[in-house]
Amino acid sequence: MSTLTKITTVESKLFLRDTTSAIMTFALPIGLMVVFGSIGLGEDDPEVGITEAFLPVMALALSAALLGLSVLPTVLATYREKGILRRMSVTPVHPGNVLAAQLLVNLAALLAAAVMVVLLGALAFDLGTPSNVGGFLVAFVLTATALFAVGLLVAALAPTGKAATSIGMLLFFPSMFFAGVWTPGDLMPSWARPVRDVSPLGAGMEALQDAWNGAWPDGTNLIALAVMTVVAGGIAARVFRWE
Repeated sequence: MSTLTKITTVESKLFLRDTTSAIMTFALPIGLMVVFGSIGLGEDDPEVGITEAFLPVMALALSAALLGLSVLPTVLATYREKGILRRMSVTPVHPGNVLAAQLLVNLAALLAAAVMVVLLGALAFDLGTPSNVGGFLVAFVLTATALFAVGLLVAALAPTGKAATSIGMLLFFPSMFFAGVWTPGDLMPSWARPVRDVSPLGAGMEALQDAWNGAWPDGTNLIALAVMTVVAGGIAARVFRWE
């Protein structure tokens, strides 16, 4: 068993023992699906530009955002604050393995949440499944990498775990607004729509909805997600410190 595999196994167990992480990843999207699906939010509403894809995509995107902007940076910043990464940096077990393991664990958790959201939407609320599977997978991967890259940048800059949580939440709530979670479709102010097209959460939700509805995700959304992945990930790699 490789070092990365061992560390990933340990990090997986720690992730599952953390009640907050489990609630954010699994209970929140399922709860959103049940509550809003029960009141009919998953039904098409052409007057405000809402399609049946909105509810499952919203639940999935919020799960990705919470993992990327809160769970991931908080864990890594806490490890650095407690000196765990510094101690590992002077051993053969390089702390880069912890970064890789955290990314793998969070991506696996997001994938599991996505499967649950899709199945729940299809079986309980008759919302169907993504019509363009290939486009949906591309959008899913780019949304995850963009949000996780921002999370790594937060982890690189935050001096403590509490600071990482605070910064992540300061990013999360405005992201919800610009993604159209609070004011979906045509209800969103016209001045905010350009921001939605290029922000990680907004671009991700638009790309996922396009693919769910059978179209290929818009190029602007995909490019914005790819650029955010490269830029935020690159800066995080340059400024990240083990102590």
